[in-house]
Amino acid sequence: MQLSVDKIQELEQQHQDYVRSQQNLIPAIADICPSLIQEVEAFRILIYKGEAECRRYLRSLLVNQRKAS
Repeated sequence: MQLSVDKIQELEQQHQDYVRSQQNLIPAIADICPSLIQEVEAFRILIYKGEAECRRYLRSLLVNQRKAS
């Protein structure tokens, strides 16, 4: 089964959007994570579980930081 050129272009665009959204998280991970261990955990989550789970983890870190201050 051959994919049409339009479908291939659509898939390429979706992939580029996905990569861009993950790359946008990298500065946030560095800013939010107070320790290297948490940064590593955030990257592990991003790689293995995806952007949504990583954002959830970062939000939980922010909540915990606000409670501690």
